[in-house]
Amino acid sequence: MPKKSFILVLLLCFSSIIAFAQETPTGTEQPEQEKPFFSFALGIALGYDSFGGTEGYQKLALKPDFGFGEFGIGLELTLHYRFVDGELEVRREDWVPEGDRTFWDLYLPIFRYIRYGQKGKPLYAKLGSIDDMTLGNGYIMANYSNSLFMPETRIIGFNFDLDGQLFDFPLFGLETVIGNVAALDVIGARLYLRPLVFFDIPVFRYLMLGATFVVDRQPFRYVTDAYALGEGFTDPDSELAQAFGIDFRQPLLTEAPVTLALYGDVVWLNGGKAIGGMTGFGGKLIDLFIYNFQFRVNGENFIPVYFDATYDISRAVKYPLVENGDAPAYLGWYASIGAEIFEVFTIQIGLDGPFQEVDSADPDNYLNYPHLRGVLTLKPGLIPGLSADFIYDKTMLGRHDGFFADLFYPEGAVISVKVNYQFGPAVITLLYDIRYVPDGTGNPWVVTSGLESSVVIPF
Repeated sequence: MPKKSFILVLLLCFSSIIAFAQETPTGTEQPEQEKPFFSFALGIALGYDSFGGTEGYQKLALKPDFGFGEFGIGLELTLHYRFVDGELEVRREDWVPEGDRTFWDLYLPIFRYIRYGQKGKPLYAKLGSIDDMTLGNGYIMANYSNSLFMPETRIIGFNFDLDGQLFDFPLFGLETVIGNVAALDVIGARLYLRPLVFFDIPVFRYLMLGATFVVDRQPFRYVTDAYALGEGFTDPDSELAQAFGIDFRQPLLTEAPVTLALYGDVVWLNGGKAIGGMTGFGGKLIDLFIYNFQFRVNGENFIPVYFDATYDISRAVKYPLVENGDAPAYLGWYASIGAEIFEVFTIQIGLDGPFQEVDSADPDNYLNYPHLRGVLTLKPGLIPGLSADFIYDKTMLGRHDGFFADLFYPEGAVISVKVNYQFGPAVITLLYDIRYVPDGTGNPWVVTSGLESSVVIPF
């Protein structure tokens, strides 16, 4: 089948490039401490998962992890079960392909990850969950995640980054992403150049130019055909969402206490049916605060950051707006501020919106209103054994009761919470996720949660 062949080619290319990298000296800094070439650890987890807020199952999971130099492989074998009238019942959906879920959807997630290197290094590759993927300046894809349906469904994606610095030739680089290897729906790549890197020109030698292309082969993947028909699409499987953009980034100040860079993008959606662009600046203050500001000029029906953090649950709303919407052009803005405090506490808040109402004739158009995304991370150290991640993503601010009141209004909100508490080799983990799924079939709110205790045994 074409899909299987494509996956095989990707994995073969992945293995070949890594083999080359292991034989080629990079000339970069050495690791801080010598690590053993081979490592192995086994995690055993017991817990409880709730699916859709209505079904609950006990969980038993084995999580072996293997390390081979820069390689890392993590597996997860999970059994969801419960006792009904004294008889053992195993969750059928985990093992039997039904409906739109294929063999690959069910069994690829056994691989939690296959990884080489670390993000930000000249060579990085990972097969597994994607939590925060950004291409370039992020005007096409920013904070993209394929893990919105966990713990009910684990989706396996793929990242591959290659920078010419690996070969002492920093003229070019490549970033790629596949949102779902089993479905091959969201596929994107960015090629970038440093055209002046070999010229001894202060500041301008760091200029970066890039081109990004992202496509979604299944924009109606997570909704019913009836929903797509209601939006005027008679053959939803044949629809294709796509974005192409060119970008630049020019660092101006590169030394602490203040760094500053100018950047900008021009983006075409669905072959030019919607066009938009932005320019902005950002950097770091006193090695503590990260800041960004953008001025946006968006044409009719244009959606900035089309592939965003909640794309998997909003793609069926975005696509009809670009294809046959009637939202007028508008000027917009984006601002963000973040800070890392004592290396244990990180917070980042981003807010974007229009300078004026985008479409007064359609008050339900979410482009009319500001959008907030907040991320709070607590690392181990502030409270012994405790770490946590909190994410709050909210659209439609000001639609109902005003900006501040709507911060707590549930429509357009996605809430994700992950809390870990470790004592010795044991870890207790709480997962909680609330999301809005506009599928037109009734209650759009889906709640999933999980609680597990696990023990990691190193060998």
